[in-house]
Amino acid sequence: MRHLFTLLLSAGLLAANTPAHAADPVGLSFLSVPVPERHGTMEITLWYPATTGGTPVLIGDSPLFKGEIVQRDATAAAGNYPLVLLSHGGLKSGPFIGAWMASRLASKGFVVAMMRQPYPQTITSEKSIHEIWLRPADLSAALTAIEKDRTLPAQIDRNRIGVLGFLIGGTSALSLAGGNLDPESFARSCDPDGTGVDCAEFASTGIDLRAVDRQKLSRSHLDARVKAAVIIDPEFAANFAPESLKRISIPVRLINLGTPETLWPGLRASGLQDIIPNARYDLLTDASQYSAFSECKPAGTAILREEGEEPLCDDTEGTRRSSIHDRLAEMVAATFHADLP
Repeated sequence: MRHLFTLLLSAGLLAANTPAHAADPVGLSFLSVPVPERHGTMEITLWYPATTGGTPVLIGDSPLFKGEIVQRDATAAAGNYPLVLLSHGGLKSGPFIGAWMASRLASKGFVVAMMRQPYPQTITSEKSIHEIWLRPADLSAALTAIEKDRTLPAQIDRNRIGVLGFLIGGTSALSLAGGNLDPESFARSCDPDGTGVDCAEFASTGIDLRAVDRQKLSRSHLDARVKAAVIIDPEFAANFAPESLKRISIPVRLINLGTPETLWPGLRASGLQDIIPNARYDLLTDASQYSAFSECKPAGTAILREEGEEPLCDDTEGTRRSSIHDRLAEMVAATFHADLP
């Protein structure tokens, strides 16, 4: 899983002269927020409903993936909008991997704060395991900074805050909702009967999960300001302490991309449905785990084949990734509109 994220390194910010992706204009601003856990700052992107103005820019474009066109520093549309904290990606991931979802949600009436994790080449495999507890801390730190900022381009309803996570971002979202990882279960996730996703990478770099800091791994990241969560293909879902999941008090929607037969065991979220009190579970059966990535360019499949990487440009026969993204964004937006009244 983590090897393929290195292909996202060239994804970035480019000038653009074509219309925005969504029918309704989407604005974009950059925000630098203090992140105490990292002893520094992190730049996040803020996506919001806009009117006119701003500079068209292309976010997340790379040789492999299509980017999203938005209006940088556009005037925000009038309104008081719910805020969604968005974390997408594995332990090593590109900075704009969730741009397709952020853009769609902003066009549907949300302000979206998207985390920009460190570039994959800046952290070693040994350090990347720390992302498990750093990313939920990033989300809370970003929320604190946003609440203090009086110069935001869009008005935010501070009583309607949700969190959306994919993969390790899904692990982070579940942590903010109140779930705590069980160090013993986590340590066994790469045993022969375990469901760990990155076990081959851990083995090749000599990472011993039993040596990971247990106190940091299991500590609480509960953030009472977050009122709803949507969690898509979460990693380490089987390694949360059941007693912590039973105490979750906010609505949680769990989504897997694929069928029971095609789902990677390490991303399966169905087992959480009966433990979390107010949880709903859905399968998007014509999708796959690769549907969480941006839409590929025509040369994407060939690039991956040449690099010897996973076929993350392949979609289920008869489906288009853009249509899957549209439906998934509709599901997420409907959930937050219902759970953040």
